[in-house]
Amino acid sequence: MVSNLSITLETYEVSKPILVRTSEEDSRPAWTKRSVSEAQGKLYFTGGFFNGADYSVSIRCANAESLKVTIQGISQFIRAEFSSYAQGSNTDNGGIERYVEDGIATFTKNLHIQGIKQKETYWEELLYPGMVQPTYNVWVMLEMNKADYLKAKADVLRDLRDKFAEAGQTEAKEKAGKILEELKEEVRRET
Repeated sequence: MVSNLSITLETYEVSKPILVRTSEEDSRPAWTKRSVSEAQGKLYFTGGFFNGADYSVSIRCANAESLKVTIQGISQFIRAEFSSYAQGSNTDNGGIERYVEDGIATFTKNLHIQGIKQKETYWEELLYPGMVQPTYNVWVMLEMNKADYLKAKADVLRDLRDKFAEAGQTEAKEKAGKILEELKEEVRRET
């Protein structure tokens, strides 16, 4: 007679997930596993797109993901620099946090980045059982001179500083001006 324990163990063995692949066995190029890297005065931003039905559209989607990573890097820099001011003692209705958030939202809509180019592309074509058409997993790496990246940050800070000035946010305007000068100096060192 079969015990309840052996039925339970058999049920478990049949229903447990099957490990297909791990990150340690991933043979993709190393750059596809890093969203941001830096080497020899250049910055690299990587994005991927999975299960795309059309190869060229998948490339464009991975490229857009890489651009998003680039813009998020600038946005995170601005947020980090102004986090203490966003929590500051300004007494306006809405406070300085609103101006920081509005400034970041504005720059992401109007950000102009120059000197960025597509450096590498890696793709995989997959055919799943029962499917007639293959799908594509694609990664794109964008390359940008560090000086151009710093200039993009400086452009955002300049716009944010001017927005703070217009809003009468003196403390934040001064902070933006100070960071802007530091970035300008870093740009000069990189060029």
